Amino acid sequence: MVTDIDIPYHDRLVVQCFISPQDTLLEVSVTQTAPVIGTVLDGAERYPNILNANVVLSDGQKSVTIPYKTLQLPSAYDADGEYIFTARSRYFLSAKNLPIIAGKNYTLKISAPGFESVESSCLIPTKVVSEKDISSIQTSITGNIGRGATGTYPSIEVRFKDIEGEESFYSVGQFFYQKGTYIDATGAKKIRVNWTTKYEYISDKGQENKTIVALPFDLRSFNNFNSFGGNGNGAGGINGGGPQAGGGNNNNVLVTVTDRYNEIYIANTDKAYYFYNTAIDKIRKANGNPFAEPVLTYTNIKNGLGVMAGYNQSRIVVKVN
Repeated sequence: MVTDIDIPYHDRLVVQCFISPQDTLLEVSVTQTAPVIGTVLDGAERYPNILNANVVLSDGQKSVTIPYKTLQLPSAYDADGEYIFTARSRYFLSAKNLPIIAGKNYTLKISAPGFESVESSCLIPTKVVSEKDISSIQTSITGNIGRGATGTYPSIEVRFKDIEGEESFYSVGQFFYQKGTYIDATGAKKIRVNWTTKYEYISDKGQENKTIVALPFDLRSFNNFNSFGGNGNGAGGINGGGPQAGGGNNNNVLVTVTDRYNEIYIANTDKAYYFYNTAIDKIRKANGNPFAEPVLTYTNIKNGLGVMAGYNQSRIVVKVN
């Protein structure tokens, strides 16, 4: 039995930064690597934020230093449709200080005591998928809804026209919201909201200049549109990797549905965005499966790990019946 194996290791900075012309807030995450042997910490302690880094973003003509801050940012809705704000600590700066412009190249340089300096750059895609070239088709599917029961539930299929004349990579995000009203114990009229989300990353390889079809958005967690139950809203449902969406308290109440709609985001991304997120997606889907093949996480950070990437996106909202 060999026990004196010396695996070379040194701490490196880990960076995550995504920027787009639609940004109102520039955000950069700076943490550090952690060894997979020895004492392994859990949660945020395993990858602590680096608080004293010098983070500089430049467009080649102007440079800005992004400070470390803790902001209260909207992260979800509560059951009554109000924003839930969560404290998030990152390097933040208003995009007004350095607007992100399509077609421009941006460079990120980061230094911190005790670490080798890192840098990366990205080019913001110029073209976007036109809103008129995005369509949403709703169908009804009958299938298993859990515990051996079957039912009919909606499914949403998104289609969009590939950007012609260039290699393209896309991120397709869908956010399904359901809003309704109910009468509480005091006789007051209340609003209730629940939702679920889906993300998909698509390359146009083999389907250049054609209509690209995203995987169906399965809404079976909303098979009963007349009652909202559970212990709060889910963050993913069946498609999003989180618990099924719900809303409200432990007691189901009769809800009169007023609105159902789906927000669709089609982002034209650079290669780094696509390769990094598809790798992370594979890791999430493995979900600790010991028989899953290891996935090498993509990085474009010189002297470090992580990603800096750019995208340019369109958005439409469609009603769901």
